Amino acid sequence: MERQAQTPADGEQQQEPDWELATYGRRMGAWALDFAGFTLPLILLIVILLLVFVFASDTVQHSVTTPTTGRTVTWETTTDGIEWPEAITVVSAVAAGILSIVWVGYIIWWLFALRRGQTPGKQIVGIRVIKDDGEPSGWGYTFLREFVIKFLLLGAISGPTYGIARLVDYLWPLWDRAEKMQTLHDKMLGTIVVRNR
Repeated sequence: MERQAQTPADGEQQQEPDWELATYGRRMGAWALDFAGFTLPLILLIVILLLVFVFASDTVQHSVTTPTTGRTVTWETTTDGIEWPEAITVVSAVAAGILSIVWVGYIIWWLFALRRGQTPGKQIVGIRVIKDDGEPSGWGYTFLREFVIKFLLLGAISGPTYGIARLVDYLWPLWDRAEKMQTLHDKMLGTIVVRNR
């Protein structure tokens, strides 16, 4: 792990900052946890709906016309399981309700964690965002970084570039020459990611 040194003024000794840069592995771990927090409920909903399609039943209508009377007798049989419309309605409503509670809970956690310069993933792995002058990031600045720059701006640029812009942004700390291990969105806002103390 690297310590960021401040440039000393004339006649002063070099002071070590009270923070330590987060490793690239911790940053990627936090990103993976945040990604899972937003996408896992959607994936679970899709899995549940697929299971409903596999185990739900089909209703088959049978018709027989008797040759002597010419009357047609019609009846329905159901294969094992439950009927499609009811299964889809019930399971979708229950799954959507449970997963929306999980999702709303995650978003609320995300909004509270931003106050400390963290997302839930950063909070779990023990890192936070600060300004590159050592000042705390705060809620507004972290919201700007996480939602406006990373989600909206990089999301808009990543579409036409087939995700290359986002990939370059996340790989940038590996070759950052300023020795601050900044991503491109860090450079735009003047932020760094450090370990909690």
